[in-house]
Amino acid sequence: MLRFFRFLPRTARPRQAAWLAIAAMLAIGCTSQRGAANPPQDAPAAATGDAGLSGFVPAGATLRMSARGDLDGDGDEDALIVVERAAAEASTAPRALYVLRRGADGALQTAVNSPKAILCRTCGGMMGDPLHSIRAGRGEFTLRFEGGSRELWSSEYRFAYAPDRDGWRLTGIVFNGLDRADGASAQRSRGPADFGDVPLADFDPADFPADALP
Repeated sequence: MLRFFRFLPRTARPRQAAWLAIAAMLAIGCTSQRGAANPPQDAPAAATGDAGLSGFVPAGATLRMSARGDLDGDGDEDALIVVERAAAEASTAPRALYVLRRGADGALQTAVNSPKAILCRTCGGMMGDPLHSIRAGRGEFTLRFEGGSRELWSSEYRFAYAPDRDGWRLTGIVFNGLDRADGASAQRSRGPADFGDVPLADFDPADFPADALP
């Protein structure tokens, strides 16, 4: 653009500064729009509904994801939070799931700390972080993970509140698989008869890997 202005007649050169200013503003606008549309790929996913939950995150850790719902079915709103360590080596370590239960005084309290409930950030293979979602329902919640490369997989783990044991137990697993090369797909479900009594505090998804595809 500067080369172009060298060939302008002297009478037109006073407009050069104005044109340069307009061009600079357009360039800045395009850059900012590209940045907004394409955030850094290593930026952590935003937590949902996490207001007031940061106080339950241990020192040296971050809040990765959250969900709210009546997890024990008593009519009060409880919360789930996924906590991960901020250190670089934590990419291969499992992440913790906290169940925050509403007490009689209306304040949230930590009811369960399940230290291995969430797969590590690199456990999804070529698909990246396998943590897809956590969904809170009345007296229950579900964890969903996805990953793979040629063979894509997903795992959903459902937990329900057991009043007689005052805690959450694994009640169902659904595995899905898809072979992207030949299009073959499969689904497999499991229940307590397959895996027994699994309290949330002891749950580790690595003990129940996706196996829908043969």
